[in-house]
Amino acid sequence: MDCPKCGHSQSNTEQCESCGVFFEKYAQYLAEKEAMASAKRAPRRSGGDDAPGFPLVKSAIALVIVLGGAFAIFGGDGADTAPVEGAPAAVASTPSQPQGGIAAKLNKSHPPRNAIEAARNATVFIQTPWGSLGSGFIVSADCRVVTNRHVLHFDSASARRAAEQSPLIAKEFARQQSELLQDLKALSAAYREEVARNGKGSGGALTLQIKIDKVKESIRTLPEAVRQQVNDEISKTALYARMATYKVSLVDGTQFDVNQIEYVDERDLASFRLPASNCPYIKRGQSAALSQGERLYTVGSPSGLTYTVTGGVFSGYRDEGERRYLQTDAPINPGNSGGPLITEVGDVVGVNTAVLLGTQGIGFAIPVEDIPAL
Repeated sequence: MDCPKCGHSQSNTEQCESCGVFFEKYAQYLAEKEAMASAKRAPRRSGGDDAPGFPLVKSAIALVIVLGGAFAIFGGDGADTAPVEGAPAAVASTPSQPQGGIAAKLNKSHPPRNAIEAARNATVFIQTPWGSLGSGFIVSADCRVVTNRHVLHFDSASARRAAEQSPLIAKEFARQQSELLQDLKALSAAYREEVARNGKGSGGALTLQIKIDKVKESIRTLPEAVRQQVNDEISKTALYARMATYKVSLVDGTQFDVNQIEYVDERDLASFRLPASNCPYIKRGQSAALSQGERLYTVGSPSGLTYTVTGGVFSGYRDEGERRYLQTDAPINPGNSGGPLITEVGDVVGVNTAVLLGTQGIGFAIPVEDIPAL
């Protein structure tokens, strides 16, 4: 059979051997896409002949999607659980690094001059089809990458909650409301003049009254109209995300397509394997051995500034329910999520995951001990 996505011919009827797509899942995606395209949208009413536009809604939703995952409120609905005392190390590591393949290639193009730069070479930059950016890091020579779930998984419910608090959405609503109120004021003035000249029964007065009623109805239904536009944009993105292919880049610009993701149950963690061999990787450290004031570093791509290294100190352990986080003042920004939190000797002690909203210098990482065997 021929793959419906890439056209590759093969005998396997379950999964494409070339692009990795599962045929049944892809068929379901195409059916849902066709159903959405053919669905009729409810008309939106306004004071004029055209339905009101919402030019800021689409850009606002894109911004919510890109930024929302990295800026989490400490104490909100989290997914990661506390490390188990005495649990065995889950990330395989050995003192020696692979000498061929990707490791040799990066050692030649970006020879590390210290342990931090060695960790940089094992950090990846992740781009999603819906515009979100994130980081991850290689944990084994067979090119297994660990990152945050929220970097790769599009969460419609979280996107809607973030959109409700978005200042851009509020700005769009205020803009539309202001324009409609101005229309109402102008139409009301014109109506009064027409009535004074020709009476309420004139054709001009009746026409103006119809327009006034239409604008009033648009003002009344404006909140729902904006809400519906937000839901439309999020639904389209969620559908697209179901068959997502992620772009994963190394420090030298080498790029891989990845579409097979393993999510960790009830934790903000995910994993995938690069289609490569002999990758550099970051050795696992011990977060439980950290001392307050100890120097820590983040490696990632904040706001798309790829392979940026920032430093800070370990501020302490923070428990939230049954979950434990590492607190640091090392900057964690959009694009850093999923990247490694490392010590001065280059060992990873945490997975960068969140910052505290409304503050500066308060970031959180999931302890490396929480990473299961993947």
